[in-house]
Amino acid sequence: MDILQCGSSILKEISGSFSQIDVSETKKLIERIKLARRVFFVGAGRSKVMLAAFCMRLNQLGIESYIAGNIPCPPAGKGDLVIAASGSCETPSIMAILKRLKKLDIDIFLFTASPDTAIHAVADTIMRIQAPYTLSGNEGTSRQLMRTLFEQTVFIIGETIVEELSADTPVEEIVTKHTNLE
Repeated sequence: MDILQCGSSILKEISGSFSQIDVSETKKLIERIKLARRVFFVGAGRSKVMLAAFCMRLNQLGIESYIAGNIPCPPAGKGDLVIAASGSCETPSIMAILKRLKKLDIDIFLFTASPDTAIHAVADTIMRIQAPYTLSGNEGTSRQLMRTLFEQTVFIIGETIVEELSADTPVEEIVTKHTNLE
């Protein structure tokens, strides 16, 4: 398979995964972002990288947003929204954070590929993404390594939400919030 065929195959996988998302959950997330005092993102590894891109764009839209564990990162509280991503929902650090936040009655939205229904105990809303959720168990569901398809789909969902949120904001206004330190 050459590079163009490989790329086309990957794009087809992403399209297939994205086409299966629950649009109503995406609309709920958009409304929750609009109503939130602040937005916090919780993830690890490549999932955290995808969430960091989402966080950056929300800040550029004027929505106060933070990545958990980064500096600065104030404590989350009432009226805040936490958006988490964990393909497997087995990352101990992520699950510990979500359990702690749940006890504080903080609104949690979770992206996951895991079919485990026990995760409903740690999030108010769960968006299940059709993608491999284990590191080695793709069994023909994805040609890509580990949870790559999950991560790509989270990124695309974030970009579509940003597109929706930015629809009424002039690009010139958004650009003023882009870094000038590069």
